[in-house]
Amino acid sequence: MKKLLSGTRRASMLALLALCFAVSVQAQFRAGVQGTVTDPAGAIVTAASVTLTNTETNRAQQTTSSDEGFYSFSNLAPGRYTLTAEKAGFKKTVFDNLTVNAESVQGLDVVLTTGEVAETVTVTGEVAQGLETENANVSRAITTEEVRNLPQFGRDPYELLRLTPGVFGSGSRSGGGTSVGLPNSTGPGGSANSIFQAENQPQITANGQRVSANNFQIDGVSVNSLQFGGAAVVTPNQEAVKEVRVISSAYSAEYGRNSGAQVQVVSQNGTNAFHGSLFLKANDPRWNAFNKYGPDFNRAGPERVSNRFKQFGGSFGGPLPLPRFGEGGPSTIGGRDKSFFFLSYEGLRSNSSGSAVKFIETPEYRQQI
Repeated sequence: MKKLLSGTRRASMLALLALCFAVSVQAQFRAGVQGTVTDPAGAIVTAASVTLTNTETNRAQQTTSSDEGFYSFSNLAPGRYTLTAEKAGFKKTVFDNLTVNAESVQGLDVVLTTGEVAETVTVTGEVAQGLETENANVSRAITTEEVRNLPQFGRDPYELLRLTPGVFGSGSRSGGGTSVGLPNSTGPGGSANSIFQAENQPQITANGQRVSANNFQIDGVSVNSLQFGGAAVVTPNQEAVKEVRVISSAYSAEYGRNSGAQVQVVSQNGTNAFHGSLFLKANDPRWNAFNKYGPDFNRAGPERVSNRFKQFGGSFGGPLPLPRFGEGGPSTIGGRDKSFFFLSYEGLRSNSSGSAVKFIETPEYRQQI
């Protein structure tokens, strides 16, 4: 019995260590918020306390303005935040609807008004980045709402890359898409037969570069084809994507390898609230229209298209309770504000038919008669 308990505890500890390790190597985000803290006259305010809180997870970070009044937060996940700045002799200033886009730095200067700290100045309007002032690159963030609501052939988020500035694409794909009725052309990769296969993204050209000169990343990890450029070995499903940032030109030195578009996908994450989704796309012969002509022109009786197609899936995320071991026996610790999980799945079932013309050797031909 003791050996069994020891083995159970060892397995629990290994699972806990694995979870901790997974947290330590989580996605490497490059988004950030930075700015300058001043008073109404424009004078620099030093040593002001600045706190940034993620409204979805309640995770808070704190920093202090420098001797030049500068503050900065880095490695942020995209989402909505609340920024608070305060110092003795000034009213507390709160921006309660700050939007941070994926893989970009948001500039936000703070003006502290003279008064007591107990008084609060709250900016309630949405604080979103308009004119790009922090760098010179040409880029655009494709948001969660756009990924979920804009039409994408085959539910492929990479279809939306063609809507970003400096990017052109005809809709043809780098691999075969015939099994799900997707357009097909030869190109880099060229070995897949559906969006669930590798290297089957819409071909795009950015800043006048080749279709093979693009760079794909998911959560900071390269997913480029090992043999060809311009294609990714992973195509994320819509439910798993939080934002996609596409940089088409004038990017900084941190981006390399290829000179075309820098495509950066950020995956969804769990929050303090449980949330999820379900979807189903289906095609069945009973729902199809009749063909204009039947299989035999000499007979009447048109038939329905016999293709069957089902694309289905969903997602679920929220706070993740953690096990606790100690006096009184094992128990769990609530995951709110501490740990989170997110799962997604997408499946495809397709049964389609087609026709082809082939030459088959007859016995006479083989005997050269």
